Amino acid sequence: MKRIFLLLVLLMAGTAASAQDAPLIPERETVVVDNFTGVPNLTLGLYQYARQSVIDGLARRRINVIDVEQDGYGRADIVYPSFKFATANTGHPFDVNRVVRLMNDYSQARWYMTGYISHINSHPVEHQSKDKEGNPVVKTDFTAEIEVEIYIYDAETQNSEGPLRWKYTYTGAPDPAYAEQHAISNLSQRARSFVTDQFRFKASVIKLGEYNRRGKLQDLYLSCGSDMDVTNGDVFYIYSVSSINGIETTHKLGKVKAREITGRESCRCTVSNGEAEIDKAFKAGELLVAVSDYDRYF
Repeated sequence: MKRIFLLLVLLMAGTAASAQDAPLIPERETVVVDNFTGVPNLTLGLYQYARQSVIDGLARRRINVIDVEQDGYGRADIVYPSFKFATANTGHPFDVNRVVRLMNDYSQARWYMTGYISHINSHPVEHQSKDKEGNPVVKTDFTAEIEVEIYIYDAETQNSEGPLRWKYTYTGAPDPAYAEQHAISNLSQRARSFVTDQFRFKASVIKLGEYNRRGKLQDLYLSCGSDMDVTNGDVFYIYSVSSINGIETTHKLGKVKAREITGRESCRCTVSNGEAEIDKAFKAGELLVAVSDYDRYF
């Protein structure tokens, strides 16, 4: 229900003054990533690798990332005994005064993020089998688990969300270090998926494309491209937005998938469904809004 509400808010915001000859051009959100904290058994090397994996994943998808460590704010102690204390006394598992200071210093940013590496462990796993002669054979490999609790704060609404628990298990490694490294590296993909889901954006249908032999719309163009890191496979839902007596209403028309990035603010998408509805609405001069989706597959 929360995701549906956020999607509707995104869709409705700022559409009243738009028209098809003034397309919606999405802009990147900016996120301040603070120091992470972690459990006592976390080494400095693993801590740094885990945090950097998250930052790398964030930076690869449609947002600007500010790393406070690179701007001289320094690395916090990776062991954070006051973690639960902060939650009990402020309602937030982070230093609220620090957040206010950071967001004042980075006035261009709306979002704040921090993480707590709450669990990391590796252990051997024995696999028993038999050789050709029927003799028992024991093979040992290693499994590693990691869990990171992500917390985000919206400076515009002053609302926070978390913990968002990112868990991953890597199995079949030849040694503990290999297992831990590969478990941590998965955090980059989790961060990318998080951005795709959390930071959706809207654009306009700016042009219809080709039709097939049966007269069915095959593709269209949207007002978003390389500036928003749109890549082949990204999915968008197409809505018709109209106003009745000053009240805006929306109607879902179909679904499209990015196939070619044609510029900084444009891309070509193939139409998966709703071809006739999109074609008719566009030719009738209706305002068509595309909302990015978290699902990259039809």
